[in-house]
Amino acid sequence: MKRKRIYLSLFCSFILCISATAQKSTANPLHKLTQEAFHYCLNNPDSAIHISQKALGQALQSGDTYYEGYCYFLFSKAYWVKANFKLSIEYGFKALKIFQNSPHFMELSSTLLSLARTFVELGNFQQADQFIQKALILVRIHSSEFMQAEAFREKSFLLLEQHQQDSALIYSDKGISLYRKFGDSLNTSILYGRKSRIFFQQKKFEKSKQFTYHAMVIDSLVGNRRALGLEYYQLARNDNALHNPYKAIPNLKQAIRICAEIGNLKWLIRSHELLATIYLQIEKPLLAIDQLQLVNSYKDDLYNAEKNGQIQEMQSLHELEAKQSTIKLLEQENALKKQEVKNQQLFLAFLLVGIVLLILLIFVLTRLRSIQKKINLDLITKNLLAEHQKTAMQLQAQNLRQIDQLKSKLFSVVSHDLRGPIANLQSLLDLFTKNLMTADEFIVLSDKLKKNLNVTQRTLENLLNWALSQMDGIKTEKRKIEITSSIEEACRLMEEVATRKNVYLNKQLEAPLHVWADSDQLQLILRNLIHNAIKFSTLNERVEILAYRENNHCQITIKDSGIGMTQKEVNTLTASREHFSKEGTQQEKGTGLGLLLCKEFITRNGGNLQIKSALGSGTEVSFTLMLAEQYN
Repeated sequence: MKRKRIYLSLFCSFILCISATAQKSTANPLHKLTQEAFHYCLNNPDSAIHISQKALGQALQSGDTYYEGYCYFLFSKAYWVKANFKLSIEYGFKALKIFQNSPHFMELSSTLLSLARTFVELGNFQQADQFIQKALILVRIHSSEFMQAEAFREKSFLLLEQHQQDSALIYSDKGISLYRKFGDSLNTSILYGRKSRIFFQQKKFEKSKQFTYHAMVIDSLVGNRRALGLEYYQLARNDNALHNPYKAIPNLKQAIRICAEIGNLKWLIRSHELLATIYLQIEKPLLAIDQLQLVNSYKDDLYNAEKNGQIQEMQSLHELEAKQSTIKLLEQENALKKQEVKNQQLFLAFLLVGIVLLILLIFVLTRLRSIQKKINLDLITKNLLAEHQKTAMQLQAQNLRQIDQLKSKLFSVVSHDLRGPIANLQSLLDLFTKNLMTADEFIVLSDKLKKNLNVTQRTLENLLNWALSQMDGIKTEKRKIEITSSIEEACRLMEEVATRKNVYLNKQLEAPLHVWADSDQLQLILRNLIHNAIKFSTLNERVEILAYRENNHCQITIKDSGIGMTQKEVNTLTASREHFSKEGTQQEKGTGLGLLLCKEFITRNGGNLQIKSALGSGTEVSFTLMLAEQYN
């Protein structure tokens, strides 16, 4: 009778809870969003994060602290699924701050257990146990069997990681009993997976496989993709422990696929590491190296937020070398064990057969020598492969640093050199529209502003071309081009700039002369080099433009008598990828990207760039292009 009253009381509480939730759902659309995010946490954490962000924005706008805290709890859970434990803890503490001073004790308990789970993953067992104990205190205060089941679930996880298998098994069984009572298949399957790991630690591999299969069936039905990925990994561990490596490989590939889809980098790394180990066991070292390289790549992604790119690259190299050293040590140890076994067999055979086995011993020693030579050759090959990979990674790191420098320059130019003229134009138009400036004053200032905008236009063109070249968005399409017409066209476009400084463009062109190049890129090269010559010339000077045949090439030279450059500046322009910018004779500014583009486009078109200059004696810039007749 007493038991019936208890069940009746629980049933009434359950009905009231459902009724309150329904009213809350009707009154507040945030309930639908958060429940949808909770549903996605275990099978699509990225979608859960996206929906939770939307719900958080609405909660903050409406001042709803409950849903604000619940959104933080969802973030903590989703980032735990993705193995981003730093963000999981950060959002877990935000949720804890809200719920610990509120009447929402079930949410408080779930938050405490979420933090405990994350601290277990990080190996901080003492902190995790403190959170679990706080949750158990809430269980005793509020007499909630569901909260108790959740606490048992996380307690079993903690004990498992502390290698207290028997205690972990007891708490798992207690949790399963309660979850079965509630009809909670999702958490039941989680504890089945937990028991599988416990039996694996106890080396009861067949029993571990049975519970893995039970968990996989349920998780496939309820959509717990995180647990499903871990179970494929656990199944592979059991198969490998039972000396069935070929059965373990497809299960590991399934685990890798699922963990990659949900972004769980921690278990993705473990799966690749186990796959590398199995490939070593079945004597496929090259496949093992591929897996270890993937491990290093995912570790870089996992710790990218805590370490800068250079340190991360060094760590990747160090870990790769450590793995390769481990492979070598394992191979050497395996070879020594094989040799020891054979030597014992030979010793016993020598006692039994004598002279006959002496001959056999000589044969075996000879065979061992050839095997040792083959092993040494394999080791030398692997060392060379490792050196090549190391060199490639160092080159990649250097390229990344150079691209980062170019990116910083791009942002600097966009924020300073482009924003200034546009802001000036906006101010001028604002003064004119407010009648604070006469038409004559507007014309005088607009003429000056036009010069700045012309520079800005050229800067923007160079920036866009540079950005496209860095993203491989520019294709070099070579064709037959008459060089005289190209130079004439470039001079016409530069005529206004030259007239402004009264600089005369003197052309000495050998005709007809056809080159094999991309016409758009050739125009950009000519315009930038002619503009630079004008820029560094003083008033009333002459710029010489020459084009003539030289062996199988066309030599194009642009020469000025301006301010010139030091040898150090010439070396910077020709021998490095550093930006170099210098003011012109009338304080014209530049970004340094124009000459970088010229160098890249000349190289793309099969030519070479040369610069001769002396301070105060002008500059001579020459480049070559292949004659079109070479391609007829």
